Amino acid sequence: TSLQEQQEYIVSSLPGIGAGIAPKLLVEFGSVRKIMSASEHELQLAKLVGPKKAQEITRVLDAAYDEGNETRC
Repeated sequence: TSLQEQQEYIVSSLPGIGAGIAPKLLVEFGSVRKIMSASEHELQLAKLVGPKKAQEITRVLDAAYDEGNETRC
């Protein structure tokens, strides 16, 4: 697995972001870290994301992990 494939895999696992959008988002932001540390507003400004996806991504990234909670997204 190449570095590029690993990066795309990580980003494609975000809510509303699949294999088609992940590479485009990586090009736009430049790295996985920049995507993961982007604010909800910054994500909203990205092409192909929009407010609903940005809100869901931010919710997942900001939520505390609760190993006893198996709530599905």
